[in-house]
This record gives sequence, structure tokens and C-alpha cells, in this order.
Amino acid sequence: MDSEVFKFLSELEENNNREWFTANKSRFDKVKKNITDFVAQLILNVNMFDSSIGALDANKTLFRIYRDTRFTKDKVPYKINLGAMIIPERYKRSWCYPGYYLHLQNNESFVSMGIYMPDPSAQKKLRIAIDDDFEIFADIVKKLEPDFGTILREEDMLKRIPAGFDKNSPAAEYLKLKSIYLFKHFSNSEVLKNDFIETVTGLYKKCYPFKCWLASVMED
Repeated sequence: MDSEVFKFLSELEENNNREWFTANKSRFDKVKKNITDFVAQLILNVNMFDSSIGALDANKTLFRIYRDTRFTKDKVPYKINLGAMIIPERYKRSWCYPGYYLHLQNNESFVSMGIYMPDPSAQKKLRIAIDDDFEIFADIVKKLEPDFGTILREEDMLKRIPAGFDKNSPAAEYLKLKSIYLFKHFSNSEVLKNDFIETVTGLYKKCYPFKCWLASVMED
């Protein structure tokens, strides 16, 4: 990863307007190319242990830097991050299937894997599976805690057990989750290390059993 990625994103955060972006469009194009090349290699690496990903076009995994300001009072035109979701082509528009996510932002980069804010039907399906299959689910997530920490993050949880579930269930805390994903933060210096792609690949590989469990629930 080139250091220009964070230099550009940092300056964009300070100058988030169309005039500045237009004047620096050639820089953005180079940053985007650098990230696209990184993700293309990452896709190849992930396919070595998760062949369901297939031959994705790295360009199509990247999220647009342009913000949709139609329904918000915040009219800032650009995101201050660049992200890519590695997910099988048939699920690329779905929020109800687990994917491998890479997020690059000045001092706020991270990698994650899971399902973010699924719709109510998928959410209920996940909760039933966690409750019914809790021993296996808990064993998988506990093994991942040394690398990712707990998935029980307060900001992603309901205050109470959802209706229809036993508050005394051993899975009770996990049933409060609104999103189910693993997360690991990286500093700029860590992202810029020569072996960062190997680090990300290794983390995604460790996630694979959890990805399979989530996918089996969603495909059932």
C-alpha cells in the first residue's frame, strides 16, 4: 500500500469540497488504482481457501467515494475513506450474506468479516440459529477473540433480548446483536507495512469457519 493513500484521504478530510477534489482528481485516480491492485491480489489470496468468492473484478468490489446526500442534511460530497467488500458476485447487492471487508481511512483503517445490519427477516433467522446452535457458534467466536476481540460491541447491540427469545438463554447476549461481524483496527503504519496483504489474508483465513457458519444459515 502506498503512503499517498493516507496523505490523500487526510487532505480530503480537510478540504471536502468539489473544487479541491476536481483539482486533485489525478491523485485520487492513482490512489484508487493502488487500492484496486491490492484488492485484486487479496481476491486471489482469499480464493485459495474460500473458492466461493470466484473471479471477482476488484474494481466492482470498491465502494464509491461520492456520498449520497439526497436524504441527509450533511451535504459534504465525499467520503473520507475507501472500502472494498469481497463477496460472491450473486450476493454483491445483499446485506444478508457474509463478506470480507477492507476499510482504509486515515488512522481509522480496519478489516472485518460478517453481516452488517441485515434486514429484519435475515436478522431473525440469524438469532434463531445462534440460539439453536449456540455451542458451535460460541466455540467458533471464542477461538477468534485473540485476533479480533469480542463481537459483543455495545454500539451494535439492543438494550434488551428481542421478543420471542428466552432471556435466560445461554445465547442471550448474542441475541441482542444488530450486526454480526469480526473487526480489527490497524494504524497507518501497520497498513503501510510490506506484509500487510499477508496479514489481512491470514485474518480472513482465520475467519473462514465463521464465514461458513453464517453462510450456511443464510443459505438454508
